[in-house]
Amino acid sequence: MNKYRIDSHKLMYHLPLVCDWLNGENICPIYMEISLVGSCNHRCVFCAYDFIGYPNRKLDCDRLLRFIDEAKEAGVKSFLFAGEGEPLLHPDIEKFIIYSKNSGIDVGLFTNGQLLREELAESILPFLTFVRFSFNGGTKENYADIHKVKPAVFEKVVSNIKRASEIKERDSLDVDIGVQYVLLPENVAYLIKAVKTLKDTGIGYFVIKPFVQQSNLQSYRIGEQLDLNNIEGVLNEAESFSNKNFMVIARRESFEGYGKKKYKHCYGTSFVSVLNSAGDIATCLPYWDKEDFVIGNINKNTFRDIWFGGRRKKIKGYLESELSVQECPPNCRPNAINEFLWNLKSPPEHINFV
Repeated sequence: MNKYRIDSHKLMYHLPLVCDWLNGENICPIYMEISLVGSCNHRCVFCAYDFIGYPNRKLDCDRLLRFIDEAKEAGVKSFLFAGEGEPLLHPDIEKFIIYSKNSGIDVGLFTNGQLLREELAESILPFLTFVRFSFNGGTKENYADIHKVKPAVFEKVVSNIKRASEIKERDSLDVDIGVQYVLLPENVAYLIKAVKTLKDTGIGYFVIKPFVQQSNLQSYRIGEQLDLNNIEGVLNEAESFSNKNFMVIARRESFEGYGKKKYKHCYGTSFVSVLNSAGDIATCLPYWDKEDFVIGNINKNTFRDIWFGGRRKKIKGYLESELSVQECPPNCRPNAINEFLWNLKSPPEHINFV
């Protein structure tokens, strides 16, 4: 098991809150993913949100700063700035990261890295728990084909990642710097080249994950998922580059268990939630654009009023007792959390024989 537990969950380290949930209390989420903008400077072929058209919208600075205060007061412990657009496109991203961390909330960042200029990296890296770069090609031509950008962007992003790693090393920062590579038929042959290139930048880890079809509306169709048996060789070769300072993490459980669910309903959305660039708080990423799963909007109400209000109570009841998760996208964010919670709610016989 890798030290990041990327293919798993960490709810066992929040047992008091889990017990509160088991006892029927209306708990606050531990983690929220926040989409700051709808626009993006890349057009990745596998983008889960291309169907919304990359709207030119962003969360209001003053309102989000107040939201950070509201979330902290309610008990939220971490933010991930990611979502349907590129977070570094928001003009106030620096302010949001620093304010969140100074408020006592841990902060992660997903980015394609093109806009991470040196001055910005110097400013935000000390306040981040991790930054993970979306990097999905092994050569500048392959990268350009996947990200739908000019080939020169490949070298720009590699340079930005390397500089971020140098800043981390120079200033002895605690931030973890890594890369995520979505394995596709179009880039599987370039995986090893990508690993070699990124290892030389000084990052700490390189994650290989399967493509996830989050919506029937998104343009990309992979056909059949890459079979683990057919890619085992290239995954093993990629992992062979690991050492004490660099870890290649092939998410085998995600490849092998793609679409398989060991639970019937969704419990995880009490612990994780999402805020999109329109200000909507929704149950999860695949459903944030569906009105029935939107619990409120921060431009109209406070976080506490939304989270502990009657609409969320109704939606929560539906998710936990009526929703059939077989209708949900595969490998969703709360998947591992749901397996853990389902086992707690559905104990086997003879539990005292531990």
